[in-house]
Amino acid sequence: MADERIVSKKLEQIEQYHGELKAKQQSLTRENLLTETTEQRAVERMFENAIQACTDLAQHIATHDFDYDGDASKEAIRILGQEDVIDEDTMQTLVAAVGFRNVLAHEYGTVEYDEVYETLQTGLEVYDAFSRQIAQWIRTTD
Repeated sequence: MADERIVSKKLEQIEQYHGELKAKQQSLTRENLLTETTEQRAVERMFENAIQACTDLAQHIATHDFDYDGDASKEAIRILGQEDVIDEDTMQTLVAAVGFRNVLAHEYGTVEYDEVYETLQTGLEVYDAFSRQIAQWIRTTD
């Protein structure tokens, strides 16, 4: 069974990183993001942290509750979807976010800051959805 302390800590981290992204969403213009390297790096890191906290939590739950023995972030997220811990839309969005994180963190591709800005403006709901669904699942498994 998942360790409630770890789950709680990861949910707090997701909330913190989501809040930081929301603040940037409200204060940062497209032009600022496209032209200011410091803002680019800050937003990149915020996304990396938020996505990593989600994948850490997914792996923890998949390992402890569903006998997952791998280390692939996308697969751990898929298991949570298959086990109805999270819904299909949240699962698909987070799997895509892992690819986005890989581009940001590992420079697997060119970072397109127009896309980063669009994700900042329209793609933050997944963190709330993931957190709510995990919290709901935890409540039902107690």
